[in-house]
Amino acid sequence: MGNNWEYKIVDLSNSTSMGFSNPETEEFKANHKNVDWKLEMRNIVLNKYGSDGWELVSIDADSSAYFRRQL
Repeated sequence: MGNNWEYKIVDLSNSTSMGFSNPETEEFKANHKNVDWKLEMRNIVLNKYGSDGWELVSIDADSSAYFRRQL
């Protein structure tokens, strides 16, 4: 009996693909203007997927994050 996985690819360089609307992104940028807002947003997204049971497999040079979760 093998393991069955589902997979997800998320573009961490694009706030929309990370689940933020344009207005949410602008608000986030305004609220995090004293830090690297893109890094903060990435960390939030990575932690959210982790808490939803997704396992980070890798992040490539183009900022695509590869996740898997056992079915």
